[in-house]
Amino acid sequence: MSISEYLLRLLDTIGCNLIGPSFVGGHSIEEVLATGAELKRRGFKITYNLLGEHVKDWARVNLAVATTLDLIGAMDATNSGNISIKPTLYGLEISPNLFYEHAGEVIERGKKVGIETEFDAEHFRFIPLTFAIFNAFASQFHYKGFVRQAVQAHLKRILPLMDEYELWDKNLRIVQGSGIYPELPNVVVQNEEEISAQYYAIARRNHQEGQVPFIATMRNRRRVRDIKKIFPSPYMFAFQTLYGPLGKELSEELVQDGWQVRMYIPFVVDWCKDEWKPYGMRRSATIRRLMWEDQEVRRAILREIIKRLLSVVKK
Repeated sequence: MSISEYLLRLLDTIGCNLIGPSFVGGHSIEEVLATGAELKRRGFKITYNLLGEHVKDWARVNLAVATTLDLIGAMDATNSGNISIKPTLYGLEISPNLFYEHAGEVIERGKKVGIETEFDAEHFRFIPLTFAIFNAFASQFHYKGFVRQAVQAHLKRILPLMDEYELWDKNLRIVQGSGIYPELPNVVVQNEEEISAQYYAIARRNHQEGQVPFIATMRNRRRVRDIKKIFPSPYMFAFQTLYGPLGKELSEELVQDGWQVRMYIPFVVDWCKDEWKPYGMRRSATIRRLMWEDQEVRRAILREIIKRLLSVVKK
């Protein structure tokens, strides 16, 4: 590791410990449901995400499934929300059949209480299998309305993959692609304008196929303005944003203006209590990149640091 890489790693570690916990909505089922209830009271819709990925331990996979089923069972009208599942936390890295089985358990439980199960997108090598398994559920009439797939606009092959796995008329969550997974240069688009073009093209076609896409953005006001021009009615789509200080002002403004905004809330429980750390490191790296170019990010992080320091002083 070079000196510059070491220093960046050190900065991200400091940032993770200082503000990483601000991006986690709870450390138990009770805590995250309380967070969800408060956000719903303020007008948001909710998606819950148990943190963890790339799991090859059968026991931890089973714990993830059990925790998710317990979360759904503990919901009520005040805190009910969708479930987002990372395929490699629910068995995909062990076996596609295992993931199919476990995803089916979660989807069926969610269907009984009227919520969707959102398939998250991970490293490119898992995308074809994830799309195939998602489509196996979404193609069934009784499940189609209860599953949703995240698609990453920064992937070079995303449009032909969506053709191949027949995703256009399915429920979608459209993301730019965070860049948190190391990919080969021939896998991802580097040009921001080209990424945006694919992002908007996916959103348009999905809506034309009769769907209401989730449009994921964390803090990009330009993207929000563009989406409003494409979809002038709040009933045509829903914004989806990430829990935490980034984009907080923007999401509050959107809710107050009558737009549908769904908050994506990561959480942990005792058996995976340290999973917030790698997640916090990724958020810290994102903040480090944005701090120099975005005044709103600087304000949000400064407020969060002051808030956390004051809480320490009060203790």
